[in-house]
Amino acid sequence: MAQAQDAAARKLPGSLDTNRRLDRWLRINADGTVTVTPGKVEIGQGILTALVQMVAEELDIAVSRIRLVPATTAISPDEGITSGSRSIQESGLALRHAAAEARDLLLARAAQRLGVTLESLTVADGVVSARGGGSATYWELASPDLLAREASFDVMSKLPAEHVVVGTSLARVDIPGKVTGQPSYVQDMVLPGMLHGRITRPPGPQAQLKMLDAQEVEQMPGVVAVVRDGSFLGVVAEREEQAIRAERRLARIAQWTPGPDLPANDPRHLRTLAAETEVISEKGDPATAGARQFGAEYTKPYLAHASLAPSCAIAHWEGSKDRGKVR
Repeated sequence: MAQAQDAAARKLPGSLDTNRRLDRWLRINADGTVTVTPGKVEIGQGILTALVQMVAEELDIAVSRIRLVPATTAISPDEGITSGSRSIQESGLALRHAAAEARDLLLARAAQRLGVTLESLTVADGVVSARGGGSATYWELASPDLLAREASFDVMSKLPAEHVVVGTSLARVDIPGKVTGQPSYVQDMVLPGMLHGRITRPPGPQAQLKMLDAQEVEQMPGVVAVVRDGSFLGVVAEREEQAIRAERRLARIAQWTPGPDLPANDPRHLRTLAAETEVISEKGDPATAGARQFGAEYTKPYLAHASLAPSCAIAHWEGSKDRGKVR
């Protein structure tokens, strides 16, 4: 019973603890590449380059062999949000552990195929060689069932002194697309017959839509429909700029009942909230060590750690009455 409880209490690194299937993170492909599917997204912070380096390091392969798949709910592990500078400690540590275990599994297969011990094997860019002769590649050793398992706890990643990729300067994988204007985001996607929508926001929280005469907006160029569902108000048009113009006009003519005002930005309110504190370093007694003591209080308004670009989503209806077919 005690051993079972100890096993249940153990945690895997980062997001691997909640997404334990190795094949959710990595695929060893027969064409000599490795597909990496993190659940974090690139929003200008350069994390994808760092993740590529960590995987290449643990697998002992060239960076050019890695194929990075942007986060998608269809196949990527569920890592929640990308924020708070947590991508390396969550996604990075998970991928490092997964790649290290994938390497162990591949070496075990190589040892069995070549009839040698694990200690006699070395790896260079995915080629496993035995000290006494003979070799096999990752791509020859891999099979669909190799990573079809949950991650194990007893895996050792490389020590910092062994790193040859991590810690070096690598050209960021996200920069070329940004410099050349290559479509990279959901806002860049264009589907056949695609329409564009914009939502008209209420003037304040809990405000209710009281009156709307949408005839003028419905007759604007490109407008397909004005959508109202209770106090939800929006417009659909053939082109994006048409939807923007129509929404601006819609916002001017819509009449709303007032809602409650936003609460005052009172910094004293923060002191009433639950807080987690952690002492990083404690040396001496600062309260008594100084000859003079000064007191001051500094505050700043709320600042959102948010993307600069507006949120965007695409829905594709496949013509079925089944709502599950809308994606």
